[in-house]
Amino acid sequence: MMEKIYFYRKLGTADFVHSKNEKKIIPVRFKNQFIRDTVVFDWSKNLWEKTDSIPDETDEILPAEFVEFPVRPSKPNFTGNGVLAAERGIAIEDLSPCEMADYCAWRKEESRYFFNSRNFKDSNDSQKDYFAAEICVDEENLTLNLAFKRFARKEIEGRDYLNRHVESKFPVYSSVAIESPTFTTETISFDMKNGKISFSFDSGKPSEKKEDFEPWRLNQNSKREFLPFERHQKILQFLGNLESYFYPESVLCEAYKKLSALAKKFTGLSETPATVNYLSEENEKPCYLSEMYVLTMLPCEPNLYAVLMNKELHELKFSFNYDRSDTNVLAKFLKKAQISDHRVLRKVYAEHPTILLLCMRLHDSGFRDINLYNRVIESEENREEIRYLDRKALVFFSQYSIKKRGELATMNTLLRKSEDEGPYMKDDALCMFQEYFRHVPEELRKDILEDGFTRFNHDALAKISYSVENRNITFKYTGEQKNLEDDIDGYSFRLPKTNVQMCEIGTALHNCVASYAESVDEKECTIVYAEKDGEYKICIEVRGKEVCQERIDRNAPPAGEEKSVLKKWHERHGLNFS
Repeated sequence: MMEKIYFYRKLGTADFVHSKNEKKIIPVRFKNQFIRDTVVFDWSKNLWEKTDSIPDETDEILPAEFVEFPVRPSKPNFTGNGVLAAERGIAIEDLSPCEMADYCAWRKEESRYFFNSRNFKDSNDSQKDYFAAEICVDEENLTLNLAFKRFARKEIEGRDYLNRHVESKFPVYSSVAIESPTFTTETISFDMKNGKISFSFDSGKPSEKKEDFEPWRLNQNSKREFLPFERHQKILQFLGNLESYFYPESVLCEAYKKLSALAKKFTGLSETPATVNYLSEENEKPCYLSEMYVLTMLPCEPNLYAVLMNKELHELKFSFNYDRSDTNVLAKFLKKAQISDHRVLRKVYAEHPTILLLCMRLHDSGFRDINLYNRVIESEENREEIRYLDRKALVFFSQYSIKKRGELATMNTLLRKSEDEGPYMKDDALCMFQEYFRHVPEELRKDILEDGFTRFNHDALAKISYSVENRNITFKYTGEQKNLEDDIDGYSFRLPKTNVQMCEIGTALHNCVASYAESVDEKECTIVYAEKDGEYKICIEVRGKEVCQERIDRNAPPAGEEKSVLKKWHERHGLNFS
């Protein structure tokens, strides 16, 4: 049986209301400080007509607000009146009469842009262009199509889907006539039977065909295929953007309820587990689309799908084959991962599914005492303490320590707080302990096992790393790496020339950056430092276009001025902070 549910935006509001039947849309443009009259689009004449009254909503028609799309005019290139020196900045009084006229017109268009930017979104911060939605449920084939209709915009063709940066040459608005409205449809299809989610756009023009696209390829220059966990993250990010910037929550909530009913029919369960991770009250806004995605991919245990698509699990080369309709899939995963299935684990897992990865870490580290597992997973503070640590370093240290002192003493060492330094210093020390283990004196090993990763022990390991790495290595950089060098707001971003300079940076900032010398020499990563007034301020690890770490003195995260200048550096060089 096919069921269709219609929703339409109530004129002048952010509310979408349910309708029993499909309606004809009548576009309306309200007058404002830039538009002289209120106009209504006459479909029979294919033109806008001035009106003194807005058509009333009926069972057949619906007036929908058509707002002007915000396009920021780029500032004209002024040269001045020719009397002043070319190097001097151009002030208003320097403009020629013709340039002054252009300047005034540009300021007026920029004011119009700022007005349109505010007017383009409703009170829920969603675009007013979206005026209708349709939920189509096919119970026989266990599919749900979620379609949103909006006004098409020729100004945004080929641009960023979120339309964050739309700029055009001046003049913008004065040279563009009021466009005739056209529609486009965006559809997300959920196939519960086959475990698939697909997307399609339709321009709404008869001459154009529906074009399938892959959201995880948006804004990607590379044509490479993404790994499963990468694809999973791209889809979640894409769906999150749709939910945050475009689609109304009331429609998504109804679609989620309908998809949940299909999931129950597919699995035969009276209740389908919900991923509290996406629908919890802690979220500023429930993530219904993300929930619908994981529910489609693994309806019996949607929380587990997020675990199966995790990068850490992929790096472990952990293989787990499952039947999507198997109601016992979680128990089978726990058995395969050698995780003890008990009440406390199930309770924590319901809210924090990635706790399973933490349990796998503990198991690989040599822990078997169930009480120690519970001590970690029941405390959010302890979970973060272990999760932050480098996996390989954690396993190496724990296995060594358990042989020497046992499980309880080892766990106490791992969870011991580090003199107000947070987990950064402990992770540094663990990595150095593993990397330079054969160079660590027996006495220092004993101190670390008994006292933990104190500031004294961390610095002792740092000195060892400096001495081991203190070979005279001169780094050679590619053109792409050299392009990362920059000067922003008094900060100089530079690449270290030698491993000796990396030792100097590590000593000045009290971190273990010297241990990265070999990785830098082998092009596995790039280290960038930022200095100001001749002093080292920030140390950064970059891999490709991903920024992996950013630390200031004593491994503290950047804040204030440093955080602001780093953001500008990211944007200027197209870097993402992972």
